[in-house]
Parts: sequence; structure tokens; C-alpha cells
Amino acid sequence: MSDTLRNYEMIVIAVPQLDDESVASLNQRVTDWITAGNGIVTGTDVWGRRQMTYAIRKHSEGIYVKVDFQLSPSAARELERSLRLDEQIIRHLVVRLDED
Repeated sequence: MSDTLRNYEMIVIAVPQLDDESVASLNQRVTDWITAGNGIVTGTDVWGRRQMTYAIRKHSEGIYVKVDFQLSPSAARELERSLRLDEQIIRHLVVRLDED
């Protein structure tokens, strides 16, 4: 297994009931998961509350957060697992960016 860091982009949709302080806490938790895997967070952008096209877990809107980071592939699997287990996260998508 290679320990080279790869560039990733992630979108997280959080439950709409969170206030600004809870969103900041969620962002810190995600950052901690990335740094625990010896990764680096290169940027975080909170897009805010948005209407979703279809309901997910009975929520018709969510709080969108975009995170850019660098992480090894083995640690990315553990990050995905942690994201799935967090009850404040409705949906997430992690995409590896091409190195063109």
C-alpha cells in the first residue's frame, strides 16, 4: 500500500436542524478524522442551508459543506466509515481529484 497523499473533494449534507455552532463542531470533527489519518485539510466552504431535489431520511433540505483535503487511500476508507456512522450527516460524497 502506498502512503502517498491524494487530493480529494468532499460534499457533506448535514441535518437542517443544526445551528452555526453545531455546524462548526461538525466541521471540526470531520477535520479531526482527516488529520487522524495523517491528512491535510486544504479548504472548507460552508454553502449553507439548501433545498434538496428529493427527501433523504425525511429531510427536504440540508446544510451543505464542501471540504478539500489530501489523504492516503487507506485512510480515506476509514474516513468514509466515520462519515456513514455520524447521525448528523444525511449524505456525503468523496471524490478523488485527477492529477492532470
